[in-house]
Amino acid sequence: MEILTRHYDVLEKRILSSLAGNDLRHRTTDCSGLWLGPLIGLSALITFLKEDTSYSEICLLTGIAGGSLVISCVCLYTRLMTANVAAKDFHVVYFLPAIMLSTLFLLLANKGLLVSVTWGLTVGSLSTWGVIQLMSNLPGCFTLGEATAVMHGIVLFLLSTFTNLPLRYHLPPIHDNDIATAILQVIILYILAICMLCANFPKLRGPTQFYLLVIGMLLVIVLPALHIILDQSPVLWILSFIFSTSDRILLLLYWAGCLFIASVAVVFQVLRNSQATTSVRKIFHVLAVMVYIPGLIWQPTFLYLASGVVLTLFSLIELLRILNLPPLGSFLQDGFSLFADEKDSMISLTPLYLLSGLSATLWMPTESMGLLPLMSGVLTIGIGDTSASLVGSHWGKHKWMESEKSIEGTIACVVSQLIVIFGLATFGYVESTSLLVRSVCSVILVSLVEARTEQVDNLALPFLMYLCLTF
Repeated sequence: MEILTRHYDVLEKRILSSLAGNDLRHRTTDCSGLWLGPLIGLSALITFLKEDTSYSEICLLTGIAGGSLVISCVCLYTRLMTANVAAKDFHVVYFLPAIMLSTLFLLLANKGLLVSVTWGLTVGSLSTWGVIQLMSNLPGCFTLGEATAVMHGIVLFLLSTFTNLPLRYHLPPIHDNDIATAILQVIILYILAICMLCANFPKLRGPTQFYLLVIGMLLVIVLPALHIILDQSPVLWILSFIFSTSDRILLLLYWAGCLFIASVAVVFQVLRNSQATTSVRKIFHVLAVMVYIPGLIWQPTFLYLASGVVLTLFSLIELLRILNLPPLGSFLQDGFSLFADEKDSMISLTPLYLLSGLSATLWMPTESMGLLPLMSGVLTIGIGDTSASLVGSHWGKHKWMESEKSIEGTIACVVSQLIVIFGLATFGYVESTSLLVRSVCSVILVSLVEARTEQVDNLALPFLMYLCLTF
């Protein structure tokens, strides 16, 4: 173990030196987060391997792509280890995952040669060279591992979207989950398109032009496209879906109450004009737990739809803040300056990471996942990380070596998660004794990682827990 650690440290120093030599601002100076990079790809691959013979085409394609993303990490890290490397230039080693993915799409997924090569080159480029471009355009926002995980998540989203939407056009969705997926994919593409247009065309950043762009694309492109894909009105379907059962209506009212509390907390902090402490920020973690646990247990499809909608709203709100557009731009900037932590730079990534970490397992292309793996994000960052922060900040007296985090906080992290897991087991929500034992071991392992890592907990811990529970 000591030899592996020493080799990892040497590799990390070489890569950090290479990034610095290429004028790529890294979020930390001594921790690259290399271990975080392959987690997204491994999660997609394991999800596919754990499926039975009824897996969907999207599950197959994202599973194959997941394996390619792991290879992409190796190629990227190998390239950055090379002395005097021009990191921003495209390199021949990046063709390796492209060739591998193209071959697998052609042989295993029975895709045509043109489709296989196109997707192979796209995934191979974005998952390697695209990571460097992300760090270059958003300096200081990511470690290498975080940038890799974010770009790999975008790659899998694009792959699943451009696979699913043509399929839905030829074969209109029947199940609620399929309809919700098509709606979310289109509106997330809509937000991504707005971000890209504003980034490349400065004239669109004015208030009038921006709001015309948002409303015009919504009315002219998004809603008609959804109507064609679904063969029905998306707005009417959403209203019918929500108000068709009393359970969803009550859950919606309950979520609205949680949202009201969160809004009051933000407004109160801005009016006080005082920097939010770690304990204050953890209020949103507690509220997230209150939202996600009943949703995961009773209405996972409704929660799935709601989480995607909130992600697009968060992204749009962040764009309003960055562009400082009225009427909310200045207020949002005040809130950002008060709630931002050391991991937030140009972009308020923490709430986006929190939502993505809580929802990541919901967004996996599978319908056969048990409740405990679905709760990977809730357990790790909603319950464990919150307990560790609160206990550690008030009663943590014994620090881990070379860390500001306390042993007492880690114990609280483990105990709080185990209480929830055994509570779920008591009510029959844990499928087997072996899963219960594995979950205990997973909680301990992930809690130790939480105590030692400098990567963003909201992004790293849910995927690590998911892999531990499903591997």
